[in-house]
Amino acid sequence: MDKIVKKNVEEIVTNIMGKLPNEWKTEIKKEILEEVNKERVKMNEGYYKKFEMFGRKMDSIDFDNAHLLEKNAAMHKELREMTEEIKQIEIGSTEGIRMANWNEQYSRKKNIKIHNLEERRGEQLIPELITTLKHVKDKVGINLNKTDIVAMHRIPGKHGYPRPVIVKFLRMENKIAILKKRKDLQKIIEIKIGDDITQKNQGLINRMHLHENITSA
Repeated sequence: MDKIVKKNVEEIVTNIMGKLPNEWKTEIKKEILEEVNKERVKMNEGYYKKFEMFGRKMDSIDFDNAHLLEKNAAMHKELREMTEEIKQIEIGSTEGIRMANWNEQYSRKKNIKIHNLEERRGEQLIPELITTLKHVKDKVGINLNKTDIVAMHRIPGKHGYPRPVIVKFLRMENKIAILKKRKDLQKIIEIKIGDDITQKNQGLINRMHLHENITSA
């Protein structure tokens, strides 16, 4: 049906055009061409605007991508710098802790620690230690005077046990003399004598004892 209508319309138009004067035909063709050109120009302008907008969007996307890449590179650089800074802080902190521990241990180099020494109210530790050593002088051969001890005091310990005692000697020889005879002293007085070790070093020694190949530390 559509084909028949189209054919009829074409025939009618052809008949009409055939009856029109030539100058009219020329004028009509001219007007048609002008309208076609106008539409073509509009279409071209429309496509041009669309392509222009698309190009701007692509430029904007490229700019955004470049900005993101630049920002990402800056963030990675900042992260690397922060990581390096943290690393240096950790190194400095570790070195600071090591030096502090060394200094603390050095300050204790003339100290000994006594465990299981009976604790009494109102005790006078230095005179009592000197008296005890004099009583066992013949057995252990240690001659110690009050002036050889700089300080002697108890420190916190385990609940239910006598608090440990720290003894600071005037000279290193006094400490060495005690440590050389500590096995005899420990048997006679029933105490335990050792070096005054920092908490950090004591933890290291305790971990070393966990290894089966290490028998003493």
